[in-house]
Amino acid sequence: MIEPEFTVAALPADEQLRLEDLYSLGILDSAAEERFDQLTRLAQSVFDVPIVLISIIDTNRQWFKSCQGLDVSQTGRDESFCSHAILETDILVVEDVMQDSRFRFNPLVQGGPHIRFYAGAVLRGRQGHALGTLCLIDRQSRTFDSQQRELLLQLSKIVERELNHDIRIGEYRDLISRQALFDPATGLPNRRLFIERAGHVLAKHEAAAVVVLGLDEYTGAVLSLSPVDQTQMDADLAERVEQVFHAASHVASLGEGRFAAIYPSFSSEQMEGFTPSALRNVFARPLAHTHHRLRPTAGINIATAEAHDIAQMLTRAELARPRNINSYEQALAIYSSDMGASLQRTFLLGTRLRSALEESALRLVYQPKIDLTTGHLAGYEALLRWTDGQLGEVSPAEFVPVAERSELILELTDWVMREAGRQLNEWRAQDMPSYPIAVNLTAHDLLRPDFSSWLQHIVADTGVAPADLILEITERSLVDDVELAAEHMLEACRLGFAFHVDDFGTGYSSLNQLHRLPLSALKVDRSFVNELGCGTGGETVCRSIIALAKSLGFKVIAEGIETEQQLAELRALNCDMGQGYLFCRPLEVDSVEAFLARSDATVRQ
Repeated sequence: MIEPEFTVAALPADEQLRLEDLYSLGILDSAAEERFDQLTRLAQSVFDVPIVLISIIDTNRQWFKSCQGLDVSQTGRDESFCSHAILETDILVVEDVMQDSRFRFNPLVQGGPHIRFYAGAVLRGRQGHALGTLCLIDRQSRTFDSQQRELLLQLSKIVERELNHDIRIGEYRDLISRQALFDPATGLPNRRLFIERAGHVLAKHEAAAVVVLGLDEYTGAVLSLSPVDQTQMDADLAERVEQVFHAASHVASLGEGRFAAIYPSFSSEQMEGFTPSALRNVFARPLAHTHHRLRPTAGINIATAEAHDIAQMLTRAELARPRNINSYEQALAIYSSDMGASLQRTFLLGTRLRSALEESALRLVYQPKIDLTTGHLAGYEALLRWTDGQLGEVSPAEFVPVAERSELILELTDWVMREAGRQLNEWRAQDMPSYPIAVNLTAHDLLRPDFSSWLQHIVADTGVAPADLILEITERSLVDDVELAAEHMLEACRLGFAFHVDDFGTGYSSLNQLHRLPLSALKVDRSFVNELGCGTGGETVCRSIIALAKSLGFKVIAEGIETEQQLAELRALNCDMGQGYLFCRPLEVDSVEAFLARSDATVRQ
């Protein structure tokens, strides 16, 4: 039986000059040196790999100047990964050797040390020729991102300078250590260093507490900033965080606008630093170079006998941190055991929702909108539904907020827009009557940097006209940055899209905002429609909203119409359209045709 072959690296074009450069250093077969072993141990710790080598490529062998994780001093050149790496400009990364035909049948893969991952940064001699590599080896495949590549390259420069007798080793070692342990944006310790330092505090103080402070609007804010402005904003943010945590033992940056602190003995006096009023005072003025409203919230986890692990405490403090608050009075919360079950549910929802999106397991149902003057169908609202094989029917009220806490919400809205367009085309191909479909947008969608081009791609890819898709937004989606939202809305209107405000009356819009926004209609929230005929304050609000909308030239759509009395009152108030169970429940796709056939789509006169 013929053994499978592996690829032997070609000789470098400068092989003779390369060997001369190598031999001039006199390092082959030299004794082990602590300065090199320190560097390989540092690399082993920073990258968390079992094997790190300083490999020198000789004529027929690779020899190890320093070796962590193996008990050999050399191997053959033909089978060495590093002989391939020295052909590269600076680095060779093989994240999964079983997927690379050059290495899959290599003896070092098929047998010990059973290599599955390799990353080797080229080391060069005084004349610039490749000597070998600083390489990382793992027995499991793994990803290796751009930041890790850059870190390995910088560490290799230290090794290279040591090989070439450069005495500036200390300066570069400090740089690598700082990049590995400190957040470059704020200069604060990162999660890894915080866990190490806070772990020592936790070991000595049973009553310690961990606090996580975060700004949900951070990601949206940095999208509109240049790198220079973002750096200045981060520096300003770090100063304010240190004001909040001035009494803490250690403070760290967790990234993405989140920070952590540990208090060895948690008391009411220490808590004064991040009470809602304290947070409001520290963040009263806008951060440098951003006009976004950034409102911090804080979660606290106090050590217990059951939870005395710093990583677990960090997770629980983050879980306790409030999201999407309406006022500073809601900005602080302490972890409770009920939140653990909530975290598990949220994690499961996020994981299953992504799978549902990738596997097309979601569906749209269509809520008819009725012209209250004629009784005819005037359009639909597309409503997202999800029936999961493990979780059953999951309410949008539960899974949409989960999606909104990640970039998944953008993919979700994109899917809804495209699916609505696809369904509209399918109905037209079946010669069914065509009506506009309203699709709900979130604040994340409205503030997309590429909002206009995204809409143009939707239109181009689906073949529908902008007028076929009505964009529904809530008042809440305008809170973070009404100026940018208005700019994006105007761009969309120029393309031919129309905007409706959904759930009007439950958010924060002012008359001034409404007047400046390019809106076509307001939708009265069902909570006010339910009050019609009851003689309550809600009825007065409903009447006022309709009068306001009419005075601004907007059409009015009433949601949640369930009774004949509500319908009669809305008609008397000159409401234009309505939707609700009185007319029809949301329709599955296969029920739409039957609904249309009923009285030629005339629902009630």
